Amino acid sequence: MEEIAKVSLDNEMDLILAHKRTMKLAELAGLSLASQTTFATAVSEVARYAMEQGTRPQLTLGAVTAPRKHYLAASIESPNLPVANPLHQGLLYAQRLVEKLEIASSTKGNRITLYYNLPPTRKISDAHLTTWRAQFSTDLPLSAYDEIKNKNEQLQELAGRLQDSEQHYKRVTDALPLMIFTANQTGQLLYANAWVSEFTGQSIQNLNQTKWAKVMHPDDYAAYWKEWTKQAAKGLPFHYECRLKEQAGQDYQWHLFSALPVNSEPARVAAWTGFAVNIHAQKIVGQTLQEKEELALAKTKLEQSQRELQATVSELNRSNAELSQFAYVASHDLQEPLRKIQAFGDLLISQYAPKLDEPGADLITRMQSAAGRMKVLVKDLLSYSRLTTQQQPFEPLNLNQILSEVLVDIETSILQKQATVETQQLPVIQGDPLQLRQLFQNLLSNALKFSNPGQRPVIQITSSLLPADQLPATVVPNGSHTYAFISVTDNGIGFEQKYEDRIFRLFQRLHGNSKYQGTGMGLAICKKVIDNHQGFIAVRSQLNQGSTFMIYLPTESHLTGSPT
Repeated sequence: MEEIAKVSLDNEMDLILAHKRTMKLAELAGLSLASQTTFATAVSEVARYAMEQGTRPQLTLGAVTAPRKHYLAASIESPNLPVANPLHQGLLYAQRLVEKLEIASSTKGNRITLYYNLPPTRKISDAHLTTWRAQFSTDLPLSAYDEIKNKNEQLQELAGRLQDSEQHYKRVTDALPLMIFTANQTGQLLYANAWVSEFTGQSIQNLNQTKWAKVMHPDDYAAYWKEWTKQAAKGLPFHYECRLKEQAGQDYQWHLFSALPVNSEPARVAAWTGFAVNIHAQKIVGQTLQEKEELALAKTKLEQSQRELQATVSELNRSNAELSQFAYVASHDLQEPLRKIQAFGDLLISQYAPKLDEPGADLITRMQSAAGRMKVLVKDLLSYSRLTTQQQPFEPLNLNQILSEVLVDIETSILQKQATVETQQLPVIQGDPLQLRQLFQNLLSNALKFSNPGQRPVIQITSSLLPADQLPATVVPNGSHTYAFISVTDNGIGFEQKYEDRIFRLFQRLHGNSKYQGTGMGLAICKKVIDNHQGFIAVRSQLNQGSTFMIYLPTESHLTGSPT
């Protein structure tokens, strides 16, 4: 095929351009107006199908010269253009209008080619092709308004030329894909082309009897006839946009009615002749452009908010980093005076206890107890600050090995409590070994500490792998495809569920020091470890019924180290 012109089919406006250029090519080839319209209609049907089914289709107009026959050709290509068998209704219609419809595959995807046979007297030479290409290179696309205006002028000119040949006029208008009509002053149709009945599914008689009530949108009906009555009474042109129901899809589509008065005698209007063109695409495009402008404005505001948020986050990160560094330095430096307090307290007890009365000895003992609790608190605070200030690269970890090491570390407490620890096989994940040791050690130590008096503790550790799409709604995936779900269940004293959020905060305790020792840092450390691994931790508990801690950890990490 000798290429003459190309049209990218991105939107409905391109369909108008494709129809115009196809008509132009047929006109240059010397075809009659009816043949021009037939070829252009077939191309429009295939182009519309390609736009609906494919991705950014491309229309190529050209010519094929064979030894005995010459053709006008139109090829529509798209990377993923499906062609079902039997053919789509639009393709079948196009196939009936041309000599041949050919479907083929190429490196660019599927291709549908239409061939329109030229009369034997119409030959295409190289000079023709050169001239045609030159005309198309300077033929700029018209706006939708200009296209409608030009069609209106062409139809008026066509109506004037064909007044002496009604049958010829009917054949031509029936071939056009828009409604053409003639109406009297009351709006009754005197003539309508085939497209009116084909689109609406109503005969001219039915439309006149119902005054278009069955096919015109109820919201447009009264205003349409009010405008028609007003313009007809003055003998003025009529223009109105309304929605008409399509028989095939039973959906309403926007149309522009345009009618001009035809004078039979001076100052007397005999009829109105005009057309109704489908402008649904233009309406949608206009609405889309408006929404696009609103979206652009919203995007600008969002970008401004993001910049402000980024500045706030940067300042917050700086403040958090300074605070974490302060906590680390402070907790580290506090250990030295605590060691001196405890050392001097030990000297007082060992060397001067006999010389002290009972109240004095009690004060020293209480001082040593307070210093011991302070030492534990400083140690826990130092551990928490290290989770933020010290980063280690993540590595593949066998959680079974880490759990075994933790069980060895707390073996004495397990034996003292006569506890039973039941475990399942745990998975391998990406993580920080020291942090995950802290996680298991704090959870197991809490389960042993908060056991019911007189009851042997039973701790159950279970595990399973979950796909990311099966996570609870409260868990936000971090990009990992699989998550390790680990539950730690005990039969201890439990707590009321309303305290669920409180127990993961720093220094939060539900029990006094007199009954259960601790600093309230253990579960806060667990929460920080889980956050550093982009996981999630929750708890389910009942008072005196035990607790279950539920942990979700990604098996694949997208971090190079622990986050700050």
